[in-house]
Amino acid sequence: MTSTRDTGTLSLEALLEHTMDGIFVMDSARRFLVFNAACERITGYSRNEVIGSQCDCSTLLECADEQGRSLPSTLCPGLQVFRGEVPSARQRLRLRRKDGSFAWVETHYTMLKNGGETGAVLAVMRDVSETKQTEAELRAITENLREEVSRLRADIQERYGFSNLISHSRIMNTVFEKIRAACNNSSAVLICGQPGAGKELIARTIHHNGLQKEGRFVPLNCSALSKDQLEAELFGYAKGSGPQPNMEFQGLLRAAAGGTLFLDELTEMPVDTQAKLARALQDGRVRPFGSTEEYPVNVRVIASTPQGVSDAVASGWLRRDLYYLLSVITIEAPTLHERKEDIPFLVEHFVSEFNRQSLRQVKSIHPLVWPALLQYDWPGNVRELRNAIESAIAVGSGPELKVEDLPNLVRGDTVEIFEGDKKLDLPLDDVLASVERRAILSALRRAGGQRSRAARAMGVSRSRLYRRMEALGIHPREDL
Repeated sequence: MTSTRDTGTLSLEALLEHTMDGIFVMDSARRFLVFNAACERITGYSRNEVIGSQCDCSTLLECADEQGRSLPSTLCPGLQVFRGEVPSARQRLRLRRKDGSFAWVETHYTMLKNGGETGAVLAVMRDVSETKQTEAELRAITENLREEVSRLRADIQERYGFSNLISHSRIMNTVFEKIRAACNNSSAVLICGQPGAGKELIARTIHHNGLQKEGRFVPLNCSALSKDQLEAELFGYAKGSGPQPNMEFQGLLRAAAGGTLFLDELTEMPVDTQAKLARALQDGRVRPFGSTEEYPVNVRVIASTPQGVSDAVASGWLRRDLYYLLSVITIEAPTLHERKEDIPFLVEHFVSEFNRQSLRQVKSIHPLVWPALLQYDWPGNVRELRNAIESAIAVGSGPELKVEDLPNLVRGDTVEIFEGDKKLDLPLDDVLASVERRAILSALRRAGGQRSRAARAMGVSRSRLYRRMEALGIHPREDL
């Protein structure tokens, strides 16, 4: 063999000794013929212990595949190459070192022929223990992320499931029917209702229970941005055309693809921006500002307005063409004043919610709380009721929610429905019936006994007032 001193090149033996990969040669009986220094480092065996030994590689190293199966002669990739079943083979193995510890290696086997016959198998072995550990850690992280995603989906389903739409009032039945209908298609939805009436909750419920639930829910408050900012958010802009010259933005109509774009306070959107939005929804394509390219739009749009649709269109706050596009399904969210019979159920729900977030645990509600809650008009609707209960739990103490815990604006002049020595721990239905009876009688007195005027003053239909009077046993001629 040529000397390295004479040629300036490394000999084969030197190459074998200096490589970081283990290199070994086996005969057909899986006995070692060559075993370099890297093999010694990986396995813990010296070459003197393995070369010339009658022990085969499986006896020394106890190899197993990634499924934990041992590799006897039938499964050994080296023998598969030796027998000519495959020209080469690559296998990731777990082998037992001399000290009993384990190492993960990736080995590539290639046949060595002698006179046309396979005389031995050459194998290159690389220690991948650190890679295997990293893979295991990544798998654990991935599994944790999957579990977290499943937990978050369950939380979202709980928060925006139908069970979280608290109501026992007849007026909400139509709302529920339309929400369920909207969950079965991808049509646009227009939700009308006063601030705090739960328009975004309705929109999120439709999204998370509908055909778009695997996509994103992207809310945009149209009243919070200027015209230019709103158009940039909706339609996007090309590089060099936006507020940051070196950036481009695809716009929310494209970013929410496959999901839902919720346009809150739609009537606050400038009319000419409404025209551009109507064109994009009609054509199903959008062109970012400063671009000559058009891109497809595949998004469900749910919009909300704080006033009735007819008023919005008649006043010019909402373009007719955009109204026609978005009002495929129209949902009117009633005020809390229109569904006061839901207040006890909403209060129970909010108390349960805030008990989970507070050291104070409210177990009961003083009967005088109900008259205060039922007589208040709730201009801020369900949102105001939720905030009032949160405030009452935060500022009060003890296991009972008392009337003095309520905000001053809500508490007002609470009617004393319990007098003298009467017990205060009456059933809730009796408390509510007493308050409702007094409210109806008071309205009838102010209306001079005219039930139509009393119904208008209370914000209910005449038929509803008649039903409640009959249920409560109110006879104007006798009781007024």
